[in-house]
Formats: sequence, C-alpha cells, structure tokens
Amino acid sequence: MPPRFAVAGIVAFWLATTAFVAYRDVWPRLFASGPPPVIIELADEARQNVPAKWAMSRNGQKVGRLTTQMKYLDTEDTFTFTYRYTGLKFEQSGVTLEVPEATSEVRMTRAGDLKEQTMKLEVQLGATKDARAVIDMRGTVTNGRLTGRVDIKSPILNLSGDLDQVEVKTGMPLNPLQPVNRLGNVRGGQEWVVHESNPMQAAVGSLLRKKLAEFGLRLPEEKAKDVLVARVDREPQTLSTKGGDVSCWVSEDRRDEPVARTWVRVSDGKVMRQEAFEKGESLVFERED
Repeated sequence: MPPRFAVAGIVAFWLATTAFVAYRDVWPRLFASGPPPVIIELADEARQNVPAKWAMSRNGQKVGRLTTQMKYLDTEDTFTFTYRYTGLKFEQSGVTLEVPEATSEVRMTRAGDLKEQTMKLEVQLGATKDARAVIDMRGTVTNGRLTGRVDIKSPILNLSGDLDQVEVKTGMPLNPLQPVNRLGNVRGGQEWVVHESNPMQAAVGSLLRKKLAEFGLRLPEEKAKDVLVARVDREPQTLSTKGGDVSCWVSEDRRDEPVARTWVRVSDGKVMRQEAFEKGESLVFERED
C-alpha cells in the first residue's frame, strides 16, 4: 500500500478528473422547476433514430468529438439518450488529461423523469500508461431516490463503493448544454427558471469525500447554486456554419453572467451549436452533420 499522502493524491487526481468529465458531461444536468417552454420532441426523435455528430472545442481549441443518439424502449415506454465522446484531450496547469473514449447514457420516461444514469470512461495522464484508469459509474432511480455504484480500476489504485441514496426531483433531466438533435416550440421572448441539480455527481462526491476522510483529508461540501434564468432572444440571430449562414433562435441561461447558450435553427428546430461558460473558460459543441 502506498503512503497515505500518495493514495490521497491519486484519489484526488481521479476525483478531479471524474468531476471535470462527469460534471461537464460535459456539464451538470439541470432540472427545470416545471416543464420548460422548450421541449424535446421525444416521439419524433425516436422515429428518426439517427446519430448526430459534434465537434468539441475548449477556449477555441478542438479537444475531441461527440456522437449523440436517442432510442425508444417499447417494453418500458422510456427513452435512452447516449453520448459517446472520443479522442478527448485537455490541458490544465501543464498537465494533459486524455480520455480515449467515454460513454454516458440517460434513460428517462415520457414525462421527462430520470430513471437511470451511467457513465464509463478511460482516463490517462499524458502518455503515462501506468496512470490510466477505467471509471464506471451507474445509478438507477426508484421511488424518487437514486442508488448506484462506482468502480475505479487502475494499476495504482482500485476503488469501489455503493453510492448513498440521493433524492431526485421530477422534471427534465437533460442539461441545456447536453446536445440533442432538435428542440421544439422555440419562440422569441420565451423565459423560464432552471434549477441546477446532479444526483449522480452528488452521490459520487459523497463517496469520494468518505474515502478521502479515511486518509485525513476533508473536501468541502458543495454549495447549492442559484437558479438559472433561461431566455430566448426576441429576434433570430445568424450563425455561420460550414454549410452557410443559418437563422437561429438563441436561448441563454444565466445567473449574473451567461452560463450556457443554445442555437436552434428557426426552420426546423435543429440544434446547431451549444456553448458553456465557467470561470473564464468556454466549452463549445458545434454541429457537424
């Protein structure tokens, strides 16, 4: 067993990595206080069942690719959203984090309630093969409470544990930045309130705090964030794409400053671009298909 400070450092590394990828998933999932005016046309999307492809950039630099797809599960009358990230590469404070592949799935009911959430990813610190880990997180919701498990496997440290139960609110479990193919009923001047909540992240954070506490380390409790106010501009804006200029409705989520922005094509509701902003950084999903 490595010294305590070494183990704590390793766990802290995986905590930071998991938080970066899962928290942004690349961004925390948001629950609306009521059905938002902008809705996902589930039945229509399920019939198409066509993957959408996105290019990802961070602070103007390309960092990977994302493929999204939705499927309808007839036996359960639920919808599964799959997000597959490939070739992710991030640099932070001189350290390079590589995620060769990460897959996240969200299963929800027709009414928009979260039923299941999973994420599996490989994370590598630069070109060091000994610093590669496989992280598997999964949770299910029963009677309004999420339960699940986390498994982290690496050459240096293995960590497994059941998640504490976390209350899950009803509402849309899809992040405004979590790319979807299309959004329906978008109109200029719309406005609604969004409460930020991520039950999986809360459960994983609780488990990691307990593990770090065994080595005498204390992580601060996460503070509840103020609600977001989402507004759609009253007039469409022009977005320049590879295929030419496109007229889009632009929805912006903000507290004191913008947090996320979504560009939706006026003609058919197709999502063309999504942006997120935090602590001076930007993360952008650009439609490729």
